[in-house]
Amino acid sequence: MRKPLSIIGFIILPACVQPLEEYRPVVDPARSKPAKYEADLTACRAIATKAEADYKARQEKELGANIMAGIIVGAIVGAAVGDNSDWAAYGAASGAASGAAATDTELATGGPRRIIDRCMTSRGHIILNDLGKG
Repeated sequence: MRKPLSIIGFIILPACVQPLEEYRPVVDPARSKPAKYEADLTACRAIATKAEADYKARQEKELGANIMAGIIVGAIVGAAVGDNSDWAAYGAASGAASGAAATDTELATGGPRRIIDRCMTSRGHIILNDLGKG
């Protein structure tokens, strides 16, 4: 019954990501003036912060729906496979973990930083780091 622990890892993982307020893309200093860089970075962070907030709201809704569907399907399959409640409980826990794992986390783990990088590039800065890796 190790599957339920994957939910904990899924929840803790996003907490290890660098805060968006601290993200600073590496730019070519010969092509970016410091004052323009700071002003553009502030504007691009605002765009990325809004996108991140919108994404998190969608992700929470999707996560809840996926976990609930996983619990229901897992409990049904577990009950069909075994003749006692342990199988149904295991199926429900497995289904919940699978539902949580099916939730898209791409934007939460790197998307807002890539938004900042693309925004800075569109404003004339040359980004030297990999997109979203600062």
